[in-house]
Amino acid sequence: MNVWYGSGQNAEFSNLAERPFTYRGRSYISVEHAYQTLKSGRFVEATYSLPWRSGSKFRGERARTDGDWNLRLMQTLIWESFSQNPAAANRLLGTHGTITHNSPSGRRDIWTTAFPVFLLLVRSGLKLSTPICLIQHLMLNAISDL
Repeated sequence: MNVWYGSGQNAEFSNLAERPFTYRGRSYISVEHAYQTLKSGRFVEATYSLPWRSGSKFRGERARTDGDWNLRLMQTLIWESFSQNPAAANRLLGTHGTITHNSPSGRRDIWTTAFPVFLLLVRSGLKLSTPICLIQHLMLNAISDL
């Protein structure tokens, strides 16, 4: 199953999909909304306040990458978005097999590999009702070689 919002391929599982959730006391429209707002390592009001909706892609400040901080943030946000949206979680649980994140243009970056790993591990964690701390440990181990 390939997940790519722009081409409509399983877009409901994308980080761009509208899947409202709360993280650290603030409400976000999508994983992308939260990620772009927080990826610098601090809350950026200017990014948070942009007109976010399903499919929105705005660039926030430069990502903090030391110790894979940005990857840990993304995996946490994906987990939160599904764990706080039972209907979306059930749809993810209804999928089977491999998940990919391949751009129709063939462009590759860290998210080509990391995003599907995160979705697979979230799906497994939801299936097993596994605590977030264990999911994060599994995710970090899974991406250590990326």
